[in-house]
Amino acid sequence: MVGLFSKSFDKKEELLCCAFGLRDSEITVYLYLIDGPKTVEEIAVVVEKDRSTVQRVLNRLHKKDLVDRRTQSIDRGGYYYKYISKSTEKVREEILTQLDDWYEATRKFLLQSWPPTSQ
Repeated sequence: MVGLFSKSFDKKEELLCCAFGLRDSEITVYLYLIDGPKTVEEIAVVVEKDRSTVQRVLNRLHKKDLVDRRTQSIDRGGYYYKYISKSTEKVREEILTQLDDWYEATRKFLLQSWPPTSQ
């Protein structure tokens, strides 16, 4: 088959990009967070980006509900965030839900709206 149904995924990064519209930097950060909670500074060192870039990436991932942000208090006052990825199982379930929804909507369109051939 060609076109829409010919796309196959060899890597989880490709599927994350397709399902959530992630950029390479977002995929890198998400996958790094799978190992456990990290601060912005810890992430910045590993992905070799400045703190503000990492913060923007984390904000986008948080808005897409792929990471959680946990507040950590500082003894002398103030706080900072630690970020952790949503579990791979939850992300997999979200992708499967998106796939099921797309399938149902496409099937409904084809059954109800696709014009019949006149012969």
